Amino acid sequence: MMKTTLIFCLFLLAVSLFTVLPHTATADITKWNLPEGAVARLGKGSIDDVTYSPDGKLLAVASLIGIWLYDAHSGQELNLITGHTDGVYSVSFSPDGKTIASGSWDNTIRLWDVQTGVEKQRLTEHTDDVFNVVFSPDGQTLASGSRDGTVRLWDVQTGVEKQKLIAIRIWLLG
Repeated sequence: MMKTTLIFCLFLLAVSLFTVLPHTATADITKWNLPEGAVARLGKGSIDDVTYSPDGKLLAVASLIGIWLYDAHSGQELNLITGHTDGVYSVSFSPDGKTIASGSWDNTIRLWDVQTGVEKQRLTEHTDDVFNVVFSPDGQTLASGSRDGTVRLWDVQTGVEKQKLIAIRIWLLG
């Protein structure tokens, strides 16, 4: 009888650990940055781009719902940066690791403070999805590529477009 009771108690403890602990660890994540009226998030969105911070400590993941920041060593979620009105397609850390640039299906580029997740700047000259964003090695210029057929070079400090390169599309019909 005592052996049966001990096994039953161990079983209850195991069931409690496997059902309660995972939910406590992730309960807050399902509620991060929800739109007004939403009660929970199911999933993290599709993954479109992944990049390491320059020091290798952080991992930024572009998804349909925003930019997930992870501790690159433990895999722990640190933050969800939201603000785009559509999916995030591309992310890039500045060379000093203090800023993340994101390109989105909402035709915008946004610059975010890595520590706070606060938007620092919004670049809005593209007229279609922004597929790529990348900082120059000195961090002074941001290049972006878009479905609108342009590559734009931006002054990171001012947000002013420095140059626009236009792609020429030639179609051969047979």
